[in-house]
Amino acid sequence: MMKNTFLLAAILLFLTACVPLRSIKYLIPDLGDSAKFENVTIQKSVTPFHFKYNLQNRVYDSLKNRLDTGLIGTKTNVFLVIKNDSIIYQYLSEGNTLAVRQPSFSMAKSFVGTLIGISLDRGEIKSTDELVINYLPELAKNDEHFKRLTIQHVLDMRSGFDFKERSFSPFSQITRSYYGADLRKIVGKLKFKNEPGKVFEYQSINTQVLAFILEKATGKGIKELMQERLWKPLGAESDALWSLDNDKNIKAFCCINATALDFAKIGRLYLNGGNWEGKQLVSKKWTDITTNPDSLTKLRYKNQFWATRDFKFFKDSISAVSSLGKEGLKYPVERNTDGRYFYAKKVYDYKAQGMFGQSVYVNPQNKVIIVRLGDRQKKVNLHSFVQEVGRSIK
Repeated sequence: MMKNTFLLAAILLFLTACVPLRSIKYLIPDLGDSAKFENVTIQKSVTPFHFKYNLQNRVYDSLKNRLDTGLIGTKTNVFLVIKNDSIIYQYLSEGNTLAVRQPSFSMAKSFVGTLIGISLDRGEIKSTDELVINYLPELAKNDEHFKRLTIQHVLDMRSGFDFKERSFSPFSQITRSYYGADLRKIVGKLKFKNEPGKVFEYQSINTQVLAFILEKATGKGIKELMQERLWKPLGAESDALWSLDNDKNIKAFCCINATALDFAKIGRLYLNGGNWEGKQLVSKKWTDITTNPDSLTKLRYKNQFWATRDFKFFKDSISAVSSLGKEGLKYPVERNTDGRYFYAKKVYDYKAQGMFGQSVYVNPQNKVIIVRLGDRQKKVNLHSFVQEVGRSIK
């Protein structure tokens, strides 16, 4: 009897620890994933920052009516609209409060990108044009492309790594990364399919590489860097959890679990040019480079932040080129699947973004921050919805 009990316990332990079997069991990521992994705690600030409340302002009645209706059925847990440091709209689904931690998914990437900027300011990283192998020399033997891969390529998702981001296979690289495989081993085996700097391809492994560069450059763990250089200085009101892989590496590309109010603070930091209550946490030079409208429009992604998208369509290419000339823009004209021609208009808004429609959206022209957190749904394109709302608030 005891032998059978021991065997059953061993099998259960194997099923829990084995990454492919764990991914089969859970199949698709969900909002409760932090409970499936071991986590470290990112401690809150002893001097928390609080946004003001301005929910009763009648100026925003039409916004409230629109959002109260528009958010129905979107599986949104929290929707905050912040303007000039005041919360002007707040939506909480049943059972949710602003104290409930929500998963960041890939919004975590923007925090890691910011830590790179801080390390650059401090001289720990000399330049983003430095080669990755200056910090991770062990990778040089994998592929000769590492001799040309810069930190900037990795920041902008233009590394060229041979890494498949979209796959539902329990044995795929991204699935193994998410469900606990040793991330240091995965990074240690990286090779290339494209020349660095040539092709934009969103790959989560880039952010993990950045985390390992930060640890090598600073001599500190990514948890300590996050806590000491961002979370506490930003006046976090609550502790956050950050999930680990099976070998105790932080999953830097995802998996911060925190409150909407604390996520909003990364948006406020960039909206204020890296300054937080009189202290420059990251240089204005870094935030200006990250949020430059020309870079955002052309590259779509910069320093681990997403640009929003805004297209202008035409019946023919001549009209599109003419319009570009009138606007003084030099962007490429492309042909849509329906035969129309278009180009991406200049954009000023940007966001930290994760799957399921998670986002911290920033509109510097309107001084607006929007945080949307919730579950996956198909009724509304939530990223477009948030963008539309942010641009409508004057």
